[in-house]
Amino acid sequence: MQEYVVRIDFIDCLGLGYEIFKITEKNSIDKIAMEVIPGLGMVIKFRCPLESLVKKFVEELRAVAGITAVRFSEQMPYEDREYKLRTILNSVSEGIIAVDEKGDVTHINDVACNIFHCDASKVVGFAADELLDDAASPIDTLHTGKSYKLQERRIKQGEKKIHVLISCIPVKSDHGQIIGAVYTVQDFHKVKKIIAQVDEKKRLTTFEDIICQSQQMTELIASARTVSKSSSTVLLRGESGTGKELFARAIHADSGRCKASFIAINCTALSENLLESELFGYEEGSFTGAVKGGKKGLFEQADGGTLFLDEIGEISHKLQVRLLRVLQEGVIRRIGGDAEIPVDVRIVAATHRNLEEMMRAGEFREDLYYRLNVIPLTIFPLRERRADIPLLAQHLIRKICKKLAKPEVHLSHGSVEFLMQQEWPGNVRQLENMLERLINLVDTPEISVRHLRLWGDVANPVRAAAEAAASDDKRIEVEIPNDGKWPQLKEIVADVEKKVIRQVLKKYPSSRMAGQALGVSNTTILNKIKIYEL
Repeated sequence: MQEYVVRIDFIDCLGLGYEIFKITEKNSIDKIAMEVIPGLGMVIKFRCPLESLVKKFVEELRAVAGITAVRFSEQMPYEDREYKLRTILNSVSEGIIAVDEKGDVTHINDVACNIFHCDASKVVGFAADELLDDAASPIDTLHTGKSYKLQERRIKQGEKKIHVLISCIPVKSDHGQIIGAVYTVQDFHKVKKIIAQVDEKKRLTTFEDIICQSQQMTELIASARTVSKSSSTVLLRGESGTGKELFARAIHADSGRCKASFIAINCTALSENLLESELFGYEEGSFTGAVKGGKKGLFEQADGGTLFLDEIGEISHKLQVRLLRVLQEGVIRRIGGDAEIPVDVRIVAATHRNLEEMMRAGEFREDLYYRLNVIPLTIFPLRERRADIPLLAQHLIRKICKKLAKPEVHLSHGSVEFLMQQEWPGNVRQLENMLERLINLVDTPEISVRHLRLWGDVANPVRAAAEAAASDDKRIEVEIPNDGKWPQLKEIVADVEKKVIRQVLKKYPSSRMAGQALGVSNTTILNKIKIYEL
């Protein structure tokens, strides 16, 4: 039998209700529910086997004196209220569970169902203890009326343990009688993730976080501060480990986009297809394994903010074409989609590759190169800014000791000089890794040269100086006079000594480092500089 809902509006008069019931009985109306709307009328939900009987029933109702209108409705007023309540409960971000005075579940929203991996139809009407176990039983609140907030609980569910933050408040009648309780539940891991994201946004990497004192880096940071104010594309050049992502984050933090997202991706970390789907997103059903409803790509997620494309020189020709279109048109198209989606994203790209040589070899598109190379910034390798090493090393030591929960150590004077003599092919990353190794292995408050030689990936300064001189093809030669008249031996020795000292000072600009490289004191070097007017 089909179900119907009719609303009957009437002018309140004696015996009208009885008259309505007589008509329902007469027409074989099987009443399911009835609700009176004070001062307005009533709503009846019923079953009836024949549509002709329903029409006859409605006509007879309309003929009754005092009834002003009879019309069909979609649902009962209480069903409408229940639907609205369910919609409200499902619109909040926390899990909500309501129980009655016996502790049985009366309402549960979708978020709570997801947290507890349950189906609402199998929970409502059953004891809350079956869902919450003893860790969060409603009995205490129902008996005492005590509430609690944001208590950390681990609730057993079979073999699983659900980690939540849970609050509970009693529900009381107008007369103060406890008639139920309401729980709010939050997934503990999601709360931690949100807190971490908030902390990360509060603590943006700024230019003040770039530790340096050399003139080259000071001038580079000044240039980066200037260009950070615009939305133009920036191309960061430099060897691996020089801190290109640090600069990208600082540029974002110093820009007008700092309140929006900064998203970084390493273009070498994913295959071509995965990188394409990560950058541009995809529509539902575009490939096997695609998430239902599709997925936003990083360009859409970074809308209004900054997208950092690390190792841009490694992307394929196919992705080079797609990236060029985004830079030119400011729109993206998801994989498997037809719609063009506008995006407002600032691109900061980085590479350690020689893009100019790649262009000549046909490995990198010339038009993309010029789109990326709007504002090029080259970050100096550590060997070209040795003056930064003492300050940078102590900053890294402080950071590492804090991470490892160890007492802070310091570098001896000799070890600082020793570090400044190294080439550092891995740049700041290599320096940081070596210092972390030493802090783990050394149990003294001072890191000495002996420790560096024993545990550090460092070279002998004297050998390094000799190798550097040889590799630079700076051979020291004695000129043979054309007239056969040889200068005094001491003059020849002095000339060779002058050339050697000049060559070593190019590699090691301080007298102390040059003296260590040549095995003499810094005073000797200073005297020779004065004598030879170097």
